[in-house]
Amino acid sequence: MRLFVFFILIFLCFDFSFSQNEKNSNGDIFLFQGNTAYRKGNLQQAEELYRKGLLLPSDHKSQGYFNLANSLYNQKKYDLAENEYINSLNLLDKNNNFAKSKIYYNIANLYLEQKKYDKAIDYYIKALSLNPLDSDAQYNLNYAWKMMQQSKKNNNKKNNDQNKNDQNQSDNDKQDKQDEQDKQNQQQNNNEKKQQNQDNKQNQKSMSKEEIERLLKAMQQKELQTQQQLRDTLNYRKSKSSIEKDW
Repeated sequence: MRLFVFFILIFLCFDFSFSQNEKNSNGDIFLFQGNTAYRKGNLQQAEELYRKGLLLPSDHKSQGYFNLANSLYNQKKYDLAENEYINSLNLLDKNNNFAKSKIYYNIANLYLEQKKYDKAIDYYIKALSLNPLDSDAQYNLNYAWKMMQQSKKNNNKKNNDQNKNDQNQSDNDKQDKQDEQDKQNQQQNNNEKKQQNQDNKQNQKSMSKEEIERLLKAMQQKELQTQQQLRDTLNYRKSKSSIEKDW
């Protein structure tokens, strides 16, 4: 990993040899000052100087855009850096395969930093097609390939875990629904039993009343019979007493 980090931070910075007149007459003076600031690690200052130099006439525009891109890269301004690498590439001589390979290599590093492994691999291959002996590009290409495979494996595992979690959640939801349904059914059964008990109590109350009424009627009938028997007895005794008196 240290070797990889070391490689990823290797950038090609062009030095300029200017005459005093060139430095004073065009943007190359700012590009030269930008290189000095870059070496000292003053990346923001280097960026500003490169931009000033590129606004003025210069015979080293391609190198200026390349070094500007490097300063942006080290500030993690990846989108801006890629645009400046492309600007540098467009100004290169068609036969300058070495410089082109370095631009592709740095663009690949840029994507590798962002874990965009597929794009990084594409640019490492472009770099190696122009400079097959670039050991840094070979190493980083292998590293990017391994990281891409690991990333796919992790994503597949993550998706499987997510699907499993979704299935478990679905099962839990179904179980919760079933439990809720069972609870509702139990509540309904309890209500039905409660209503049935109330009906039974009501029926029992009505039957008791009917029985009481029947008992009252029976008692009234028995009382009438008793009263009739008493009247019959009194009439009999009265009739017998009258006969005995007449004698």
